[in-house]
Amino acid sequence: MKTFPPADHVLYRLPACAPAPALVHELDHAVMAWAEGPAERDRLSATRAGELIARAYPGLREDRAAPLAGWFAWLFLVDDLHDPDKAADADVASRLLGTLVPEPGPAPDGPPLARHLAHVWQRIACTQSRWWRMRFLTHTMHFLSAFRYEALYRRYRRVPTLREYVQLRRASGSVTACLDLLEFATGREVPPLLHETDQLRGMFTRATDVVVWVNDVVSLEKELHIRESVNGVLVLQRQFGLTPEEAVNRVYGKVAADIHAFHAHERELQRMCSSWPGLTGRDLTALASFTDGMKAWMRANVDWSAHCARYRHRQAAP
Repeated sequence: MKTFPPADHVLYRLPACAPAPALVHELDHAVMAWAEGPAERDRLSATRAGELIARAYPGLREDRAAPLAGWFAWLFLVDDLHDPDKAADADVASRLLGTLVPEPGPAPDGPPLARHLAHVWQRIACTQSRWWRMRFLTHTMHFLSAFRYEALYRRYRRVPTLREYVQLRRASGSVTACLDLLEFATGREVPPLLHETDQLRGMFTRATDVVVWVNDVVSLEKELHIRESVNGVLVLQRQFGLTPEEAVNRVYGKVAADIHAFHAHERELQRMCSSWPGLTGRDLTALASFTDGMKAWMRANVDWSAHCARYRHRQAAP
């Protein structure tokens, strides 16, 4: 079954980044520096996280690369908590939540993943405004809180309804926090009021949905082999009585509609900002950078997934 979009899909009209091999190598090295022991190094090596960072974060400042690499190292390691055989999902997630405070102090004692997150957060938070920190913490808490709900679906072998799944998936994919980090990566924060406009919120939501739904398709074979039940393709199959191929096609139809909606929101936001008094050149530069970053993330996700061993199926669960 084909799991990548057709060559003429609108996703491939988004700007692509072909990062320099030297940059990818440098970022991979930065990611691996956060590993504790050979097992973590092996897991992180398979993610090709350096390529994802290089593709998804245009304008990444050199001094922001190490903390960003630390975030992705933590993210890929904590994602193992989603495996169906990990019974302690919710308990570990609740302990991780305890490390997230607006004004970070010394890293607390606790599980390695909690200490890792605390160290990363210290290095990110010190550069960002209070508003940005509140937004990022909210999105990260949504991500960790989603563990509990996904664990319940797995425990009872229940496939969510589409209405349930759309809301849960926006949180469980961690993409909202990763999009917040576009501003950290470049050192350009969008004014808080612009973030709350219907237009930018719409762009943010559409970009999030594009990334998580594409991820559901490209990871489908792997997730079927580990008997995953929380996947958008399976949700569509069950709710609408579709074949796997029909469900995949419907996902990519939704992705195309989301990208068109993203562009419509972008045009409306540009018109509004052109007559909005008080916006500075710096504000508009930050907004343009953030917009370009969201486009980069949508495209980077599919390009990186094509190279990543993470989405080749693992052996079937016993």
